[in-house]
Amino acid sequence: MKRINKAPGPNALTRFAQENPDGKWDSDFKNHRGGDDYQAIRSQILDDQGGLCAYCEIEIMDLAPHKQRVEHFHVKSDTSDPDNNWALDWDNVMGVCIGGDDSDKDLHPLPENLSCDSHKNHLFNKGKITEACEGNLLNPLQIFASPCLFDLDKATCELKPNAQVCKYYKIKSNEMENTQVLVQNTIDVLNLNCDRLVQDRRKLLHFYNRQIAKARKENDRNCFSKIANRWFQHKWPSFFTTRRLLLGKHAETCLERINYNG
Repeated sequence: MKRINKAPGPNALTRFAQENPDGKWDSDFKNHRGGDDYQAIRSQILDDQGGLCAYCEIEIMDLAPHKQRVEHFHVKSDTSDPDNNWALDWDNVMGVCIGGDDSDKDLHPLPENLSCDSHKNHLFNKGKITEACEGNLLNPLQIFASPCLFDLDKATCELKPNAQVCKYYKIKSNEMENTQVLVQNTIDVLNLNCDRLVQDRRKLLHFYNRQIAKARKENDRNCFSKIANRWFQHKWPSFFTTRRLLLGKHAETCLERINYNG
């Protein structure tokens, strides 16, 4: 998970919300103007995110529309606060994948291979999490861009909290005892270490290792910075965080140079 910077309004959603403060997402906004406003908002969200799923960071920009989902971080059905319509809150929506719903069920059985909002909704429907995610999960719209809160176990290709960063960069939460627990809970609720995603990270690790081995044979001492420049010159490569963690300080140097802020 990386930080996301959203383009500020006004836009089709903020204008609709202003004109229809009690409007619904599915029955009202998605059908407004024949769905044109919804299509525009989805495109804006994906463009802001560099085409990546807000949670697992797979590339979704070029997928078929039915494989691009607009996720409400705080459950849109929550009507407990009459002054806050979560369904139409621009700061509550982000673009995500369909979380493994379309994967080969023989290779990746469900629900253990659901991820992102699909797994989050699975837990919500089971009564294991509440409507209010604030304080329980990291919000990619609110986390800081650097340093990275995550680490990568190269033996298992699983994400884990970066204990040192979590110790010194505290995120206030009334639900979790410290930042490290908050990061781990985020990984667990979004199921970012499901076998399907771990296998994809392992493929990337093997590709990275081949690139490094080739560079060493050619005595290329600048290979790490070259890979960083190649990976981060566009907004953004799939599995951004994994790539960042593989390259370590070389990634941070590159991201600092391009003024990366999400």
